[in-house]
Amino acid sequence: MAGMRRAAAIILVLASMPGAAAAQEQRLATGYWTRGLAAGWGNAWKHGLPGYGKTDTDIEFVAVHPQLGRFITDHLEFYGEGTLLLYHKPASAVGGGVAGLGGRYHLWNDRGWTPYFAGGAGLLWTSLDVPEIDRAFNFQLHYGVGIRQVTRRGPGLILEFRNHHISNAQSLI
Repeated sequence: MAGMRRAAAIILVLASMPGAAAAQEQRLATGYWTRGLAAGWGNAWKHGLPGYGKTDTDIEFVAVHPQLGRFITDHLEFYGEGTLLLYHKPASAVGGGVAGLGGRYHLWNDRGWTPYFAGGAGLLWTSLDVPEIDRAFNFQLHYGVGIRQVTRRGPGLILEFRNHHISNAQSLI
């Protein structure tokens, strides 16, 4: 754990350092389109936040999120993303949906790396049958922090840590 903290601190320090004068051009700008394919993994978090309910079932999954976005200011990107969850614990199941509205606020727009805050919301269908997600249609909410590599041309890299909350809002449907 200490190694991960040290690596995160080094990345943030490097990202905050100003580059050479020639590198100080604006790299993120209003009107820029973004597209991406995010992948990750997740598990149930037994320490939930107040108001969100806590998970008792041991759930594990891998996730794929195709994304399309557009910068509406030099720092704020709105995006939509698809959600594909492949559950492997407690049982094999699948989930799919769309986080129709998401956003990332980037702290800088003129550096090779920039930290950001992210959040989004949408709907999710799942075949997983556990008490916490016991409806076919659920809501999804995600929020987190990340760091983005901003290249002049071609693909970049995003590393993001997010909480992905899935809930049926205690519905009876």
